[in-house]
Amino acid sequence: MDRLKLFHFIEDNHIFSGVGSFFLVVDEELQIHFIEYDPVNQDAKLCVGDYLKCSNSLNAADGCGCHENCPQCPLRALVKKSMCENRRLEGDVTMLVENNRDYSAHVISTPFSEDGKDYSILLLVDQTALMREQMLERVFCHDLLNLSGALNGMLECIDDSNQEEMRAILKSISVQMMEQIKSQRDLIYAIQGILKPEKTLFKASEIIDFVKDSLIHVANDILNVNVIVDSKLTDEYIESDKVLANRVMHNMFKNACESSCGGDVIVRAWAEGQRVIYSVHNDLVMTPSVKSKIFIQGNTTKKTGHGLGTYSMKLIGENYLGGTVRFRSEEGFGTEFYFELDKFSDK
Repeated sequence: MDRLKLFHFIEDNHIFSGVGSFFLVVDEELQIHFIEYDPVNQDAKLCVGDYLKCSNSLNAADGCGCHENCPQCPLRALVKKSMCENRRLEGDVTMLVENNRDYSAHVISTPFSEDGKDYSILLLVDQTALMREQMLERVFCHDLLNLSGALNGMLECIDDSNQEEMRAILKSISVQMMEQIKSQRDLIYAIQGILKPEKTLFKASEIIDFVKDSLIHVANDILNVNVIVDSKLTDEYIESDKVLANRVMHNMFKNACESSCGGDVIVRAWAEGQRVIYSVHNDLVMTPSVKSKIFIQGNTTKKTGHGLGTYSMKLIGENYLGGTVRFRSEEGFGTEFYFELDKFSDK
């Protein structure tokens, strides 16, 4: 069977239909020439990121290839290497796409030349559900094992002389375990699109109180981090899900503490126009590679068992609470994450 007959056989029998796979024909700039069997209008200059609705593409004025993160794109790197070396390459790619959703695919790039121009056939096999499940399992087991280990360690240290102190520590660990389970449950529901926020009216300063009451002692005693709180909030109110808002703040705070290497972490809060803004700062500066993937599920500079904190901040903070989650990381400034929510207005 020659190649043309094989092509028509695949097309006529819908070989790729219903299996979560599709193929594209692209050039070295990732501009699409064919989407499966259909040619693409070249005047439109549709690139792979545009077609997949990559968040970087959506946030760049000229689309895919024009965002500051595009040089770090693993899909772009895979295709360029495949075409440069003129050989078939494959790899796994995960990206943040429209509406703060993750998309994971196993990508196979097969280069070829036609009329003196280089192209590649990209086969993308969707494995989002599989990668998501594996990541959730790894992080969940990692966190619960850590807490269980701490619990067992405390139990071994109990004696008659320190029962009250041990009881307080054990209670704290049990509360953390319950919160971790609830947090994991809410993240799973958020990814599935079935999380239902329960809105209440509360003072914006209560989120800062949560940091002071529940988080600072852990940062000081366990992570050896010096926490500075600078809140300018007075009587501003927010109408939102306070538990989920605290969870976003918790992840933002935990991320800053774990990457601060024992330095200062500054928590700020203030009102600006119709918004209440919370921020967490440390002196670490992220590399361009880390910055380009900061909100992608599984991205982490730490060991296995991390990689959902920043992803869940973005997903829950924006998709379910209607806020904005962003960051700034620069030499001479450090890294600061921001969480913005609308102030309550009864007008």
